[in-house]
Order: sequence, then C-alpha cells, then structure tokens
Amino acid sequence: MFEVPNRFLAVLCGLAVCASAAVDQCKPIGWATRSGRTSTAFEVTGGGNVAPVTVKTFADLQKYAKDSSPRVIYIDGTLGSGWSGRTGDRLNITGSNKTIIGLKPGTVLKAPIHISKASNIIVRNIVIQGPGSNADQAWDNLTIENNGSKNIWIDHCEFWDGQDGNADVVKGADNVTFTWCIFGYKKKSSHNLSNLIGSSDDEPESEGKLNVTYMFNWWQAANQRKPRCRYGNVHVVNNLLTGNASITNGTDVLGVSAGHMCKVRTERNVFINEANPIYTGNANGTGVNEVIDNIFTNCSGNTRGTGTSFTPPYEYESFMLKASEVEAAVKANAGATLKSPTECDANYVEPPPPTPDKQYQAEKGTITGGASENSNAGYHGDGYVNFDKGGDVVVKVKVDTAGQYKLSIDFTNGSGEERSLAVSAGLDTATTKFKATSGWSVWETADVLINLAAGENDVKFATVGGNDGPNIDQFDVTLVKAAVVKPDTTKKDTTARDTTAKDSSKTSIAKMLPVMAPSVYRISLFNTKGALVRRLNVESANVSDVTWMTHGLPAGIYVMQLKGAGVERRKFVAVK
Repeated sequence: MFEVPNRFLAVLCGLAVCASAAVDQCKPIGWATRSGRTSTAFEVTGGGNVAPVTVKTFADLQKYAKDSSPRVIYIDGTLGSGWSGRTGDRLNITGSNKTIIGLKPGTVLKAPIHISKASNIIVRNIVIQGPGSNADQAWDNLTIENNGSKNIWIDHCEFWDGQDGNADVVKGADNVTFTWCIFGYKKKSSHNLSNLIGSSDDEPESEGKLNVTYMFNWWQAANQRKPRCRYGNVHVVNNLLTGNASITNGTDVLGVSAGHMCKVRTERNVFINEANPIYTGNANGTGVNEVIDNIFTNCSGNTRGTGTSFTPPYEYESFMLKASEVEAAVKANAGATLKSPTECDANYVEPPPPTPDKQYQAEKGTITGGASENSNAGYHGDGYVNFDKGGDVVVKVKVDTAGQYKLSIDFTNGSGEERSLAVSAGLDTATTKFKATSGWSVWETADVLINLAAGENDVKFATVGGNDGPNIDQFDVTLVKAAVVKPDTTKKDTTARDTTAKDSSKTSIAKMLPVMAPSVYRISLFNTKGALVRRLNVESANVSDVTWMTHGLPAGIYVMQLKGAGVERRKFVAVK
C-alpha cells in the first residue's frame, strides 16, 4: 500500500473519476480535425475571429461565400427562392475559411449547398427542406466534392427530402465531420437515399480520401445510405437511426453500408424500427463494416459486422456516450436548435453517470418460485428477481466478521400496495414491508438489519403468507455492529510477545485516519481506467477490512478513496 501520486490522480480525473465533462459542442471533432488519413492535427476555424457580417439577401450570402477573404456570416431570415432539379438558387461555397451560421434556431435556406475546392469550412444551424426525392440526377441538399474540399465541419443542421440525396461527400473530398444533424424524409418515395460517400466504384481521385465522421446525428425514415460509402474510412458513432413504416413501406430499406474499398467503424449507435441495419450487399469483396456495442430495437435483417475497420487517429472516447444514452441526447439536441450564433451547447445536459453496481446481485442467487427477468428498465447486472406467490431466492453472502449487518436492497413495487419479504440468515429473520413505487421501472432502496456469521451465509429473501413480493435487484452489505466475542478465561495466554516492537498487525489504511475520526466513511473503489466499481459506507472500526470491502472484485490494482467529515484520502489496494 502506498500514496497515490498526484499525476495519477490527474489521470483519474481525466477518466471521469472526479467528474465527467459535458460534450463540447463548440469544438470540431472527428476527421475534420485531421490532415488526410493521418494523426496530424488540423485546426478547423472557419472564418476565425473576423468581425461577423449579417446577410439578409441570398445575393449577399452568395457573394461572401465565394470571395477569397475569411468570413463569419450570419444568416438573418429565410434566404433563397427555392430550386427544382438543377435550376434555381444554389449556394456555392468556393472560398476557403468560411463560417456560415443561422442567426436563429430553425433558420431556413431555400437553396442547396455546394462546397467545391474550399477548405476550413464551418456550416451550422441551418435547415434545408428539399422539394422531394426522385431518381433524376438532381441537386443534393448538400454536396461536398472535388479535390481541395477538406476540413469541413457541418453541425446542428437539418437536411430534409433531398432530391437526389440529403448530404453527399464525393470525388476526392476529404476530412469531413457531421455532428448533431438531422437527415430525414417526410415524403414517401423510392429514392429516399440520404448520405452517399463516393459516387462510383471507379473514382480514383477518391482513393485514400473520403474520410468522414458522423457523431450525434439522427437519420429519420431514410430508405438507404445511412451512410453508404466507397473508398473512405468512415466513423459512424453515437448516432440515432429510426425507421417509419408509413414512409418506407414498399421500398428496400438498408442501413449502414460499406462499399468498394470503404472501411466503416459503426460504434455505439441506436437503431430503432430499422430493416437491415448493417447491410453487407455492397461490400464488393473490399468493404468492411466493424460493428461495436450498438443497440438494435425492433429491427429486422442483419446486425452483424464484417472484419476489422480502423482505429480513428483522433480523440473521441472521452466524450463518446454509452449506447444507452444516445437516443435521449440526440433527440434533445440534434437539428438547427442553436438560439444564437455564439451558442454551442444547445442546452445539452449530459446524462448523469450510472450508479455503480452493488456488492450482490439477487438474480445470481438460487430462485425457487420466481424468475430472473429484464423486461423493466433501471436494473443493474443481468436482471432482477420477480417472485411468484410463495417464492424465494437464496443469495450467498460472505463476511469476515460476525455481527449485525445492514442490507441496502434495491427494489421496485408497481402493484399499488405494500408487499413484504422475510429476510433470513441462520436463525435470524427480519420481515420488512416494501412500499409501493410509482411504476415497475422506478427503483428505490430499503434497509434491513440482519445478523450474519463470519464466513459464508445463505441469505434468503422470501414472500410472506403466500402473497406476492416486490421485485428485487441488488444489495449492499454494511457492518453495523460487530459481535462481541467473550475471552476464554479458562486458558492462560502463553504467547511470547516482544513488547519493544510496534504493533504492525493493522493494515496501513488505519494510518489514513485522523486522531478524531468520523464514525462512518464513504469508501469508493476505482479501477485503473478510472471507472467507479464499488461504493459503500463503512464504520470507522472496519475501514481496515480491505478483504471485506473488495470481496468479489476481479484480481488487480484498485484505487480506494476514503471520505468522511473533513477527511479525504486515497490509497492503492491490491486484490489477489
């Protein structure tokens, strides 16, 4: 045991031990921030810090988007006169170093955007409503194309009902990131094909390019191309894809598709009501789609990946959400939601971190007259115990010290009335009433006091009087009062003692305590990656009992944090 170095604590803070930081929506991320297919950083600034110019006519917008000067352009009002096919207004961004932002949420541009041979471009907070898709080679809502089109960040925009597509990246363009955008269809059509990367298997100018990141976006009711790619290394991470049968019925619905020479990393996305979420029919023997930790809800068709893709050369894991957090975050924040050009977070509130698992999972016990289920949300581990009338579950609990223990039990009871359980170990039984909760997915904690013997105990949770019980999930075990062991006065103590030596029998954790120690400490255990693995309250007399506090943890090195009134210490502990 030794003190944790300050530099190690700093690393732990960065790994969400101390606090997790919200996703920074002001900051470009992904492939837009790299030079080619390398780890060399590129700072995407758009127009940088130049004085913004506010435009109220499409002619002015077009003028500033084309010129050679760095520009920050605020769009005030609905601009453009619309288009059809390849005629009408189209915003051509051919000058580099441009930032174009809708002044207010939902700013509408009645013109598609064409970015060609321009670099260091930022487009934010704009809605483009297309005239509806068709099979003609019409303008996309957004096209990024040709060599020289690179380091482009498209953020908090909406692309609806594009004629040929919603947002395509083709013909040698590179280093593009889409964040917090919506790609959707409101009108039924066989050509609702959203995002194409690479327009042909014979596109040599795209080899080694077309590197695109999609993060925190929402595809709605698209038939195909979510995205469909060639040539590029494409990162599809933390996105939401939702189907809508009223719009897609009668068409071939395909999801993320890796085509000719394209490698896709499909990571922690959520697919809901989608057909063929992972489509492999375009692989052409060279396409790869690696599928990592996604959620598929009410989906049909293939959900498995093929092969190994690539390791992104940019940092993203510190703000990547768990798949279970993606749907709520994207629905709350995707689209042209920024209230002003200088607003970045769009009122995004990061979901609170999940509470750590407790020491024991009830569903791991021996269930008689009941079942382990996982249909109601909010549980930990693999599920929870749903009792039949007269049912019970026995969980083996090991403690090092005999005495009275508090069992803190997570339960839910959506029945509308109190339900009881008899909790017993050995000869001791405590019958406890579990109050009604507002639903079967609403979990609360109840405390029960029970006497346990040193060693392994069979703790039984049983329904009472042939009635139903609550559902129970997990529980912690905390020593309240150790049993008093009376000395055997019939025998003399013949142990030879060196009275000149210090007593080293106590673990060095005791040295962590001040002379006037609090009566109860909050103990938190973290693994070396900074993840919280256990948290419990321990009386001061028992903080030296490392074996008990780490019981059941995998072997390894952990950081133990001890907190009390006016006290905070950290130590390494080893679990063998």
